[in-house]
Amino acid sequence: MRKIIPLLLTLLLVSSLVLTAFAVNEIDMTGIVLGKNPEPLDPKVEAMLAWALEIAADDSHGYSQSHRYGPNYDCSSFVCTALMEGGFGLEDYIFPGDMVVILPELGFVAYKKGETEPQRGDILVRPGVHVEICMGGLDCVSAHRDSDRRSGDGNGHEIEYRRAGFGDYNCPFCENAEYTYILRYEGQQNDEAAEIEENPMCGPQMLAIS
Repeated sequence: MRKIIPLLLTLLLVSSLVLTAFAVNEIDMTGIVLGKNPEPLDPKVEAMLAWALEIAADDSHGYSQSHRYGPNYDCSSFVCTALMEGGFGLEDYIFPGDMVVILPELGFVAYKKGETEPQRGDILVRPGVHVEICMGGLDCVSAHRDSDRRSGDGNGHEIEYRRAGFGDYNCPFCENAEYTYILRYEGQQNDEAAEIEENPMCGPQMLAIS
């Protein structure tokens, strides 16, 4: 009996911990804890993220540089449309280099890489190359690469939410910190834009990040 009581207490403790994990975390079918539910951000940022994830989950949307204003997108038009859907007041499509200058006028703060760590809702930019939306940690969502030159997502990875450390489609841009600026919405107008240290033009011939 004395041995049974400690065993029962141990089982009760383990059960309590498992139930707590399910209550405060997202747990997938393999039992991997995906993390606590994130703290809500500004409603405009949440609307931007919701649109980006919805498009990434819908394979009728793919990657295209020549037809980039919907239903297909490249990296910059994807992020610009997400900003428009979020209600930030962006009135036209711009390229990644321009984002570092224009988005501070809409309430974003431009940090150089190393001044802060990427957070959920940040926009990660390398002028002339690529732009991603950070989903927290090294997770990200963006338009990445055309797989078949057809409308829509031909392989499920053209526009994608990428979880760091999972599968063969991790994002080197985020995991290797290839961005040079972190744009974070802080909800107020900012008079000083970042000085661009690189070519700010990132046109339709920008590099497609795999």
